[in-house]
Amino acid sequence: MLSLLLNVLVNNIVPAFVVIGVGFIFDRTIKPHIPTISRLALYALSPALVFSLLVTSELEQSQLTQVAGYAAAIFVLMVAVSLLMARALRLDQATGPSFALASSMVNSGNFGLSVILFAYGEAGLQLAVIYFVTSAIMANTLGALIASRSQGSWKQSLRGVLRLPVIYATIIAVGFRVAGYTPPEVAMRPLSTIGQAAVPVMLLMLGMQLSQTKVQQDLKLASLAAVNKLVVMGLLAFGLAEVMGLSGLVRQVCIVESCTPAAVTAVLLATEFRARPQVVASTVFLSTLASAVTLTVVIALLG
Repeated sequence: MLSLLLNVLVNNIVPAFVVIGVGFIFDRTIKPHIPTISRLALYALSPALVFSLLVTSELEQSQLTQVAGYAAAIFVLMVAVSLLMARALRLDQATGPSFALASSMVNSGNFGLSVILFAYGEAGLQLAVIYFVTSAIMANTLGALIASRSQGSWKQSLRGVLRLPVIYATIIAVGFRVAGYTPPEVAMRPLSTIGQAAVPVMLLMLGMQLSQTKVQQDLKLASLAAVNKLVVMGLLAFGLAEVMGLSGLVRQVCIVESCTPAAVTAVLLATEFRARPQVVASTVFLSTLASAVTLTVVIALLG
């Protein structure tokens, strides 16, 4: 069992953390303008990746539905569990939403896609893209609504989902698949080339973001949220997959994506609505480090 864990760690987890480490060092030494890199990934690389993978993939409609349904269901389920825990802990109006956000929002993009690619290859990445798009929609709708419980207008964040290019890339790609139309090679080749840069750039960006994250106060609460995100949500992920009857690669991808650390997007929402963003930022940092161990175990269990 130990050799299996070491094999999974070295081949599937360490490569991702090496790239994250490069991004961390790059930020500390070069001091790049992170918002520019973030916009590049958001408005160019991610949409190209999603579109090219969906248009050219051989995924069946049932697989698309299963992954999207699972991603939405696990998010709603974890939000409910986290809000109940926040009430049991008697957290105040600002802290409760931050605890729920940190516990529920998965880093299915810049971390999850890379781990899936290393662990399950191109076939797994095609499924992970569906999870990524679905979780992005959930984060910018239900996630914004949760954050707004602290204060502020959640409608502004809800409108933000309409500005996500990956949403439109998904809609167009699905439309092409339904119509049985494949864009010509002259269009697909540059899109595919741009999309191939998405995973490494998003990993580098995660390292740069972690470089600027300070583990501040409320370490006890942040640690609890990190355990909630990685352990409790991990158990729910296995249980939900069983209930939904998932199997094979779909089951593996859905569970691994659900077990990724807390998302940086949660920090942005918590900051927007002043829902204790320092707690969320600390949770992202701690859960990302701890996921090196937890994801190793999860991938080994899944085979």
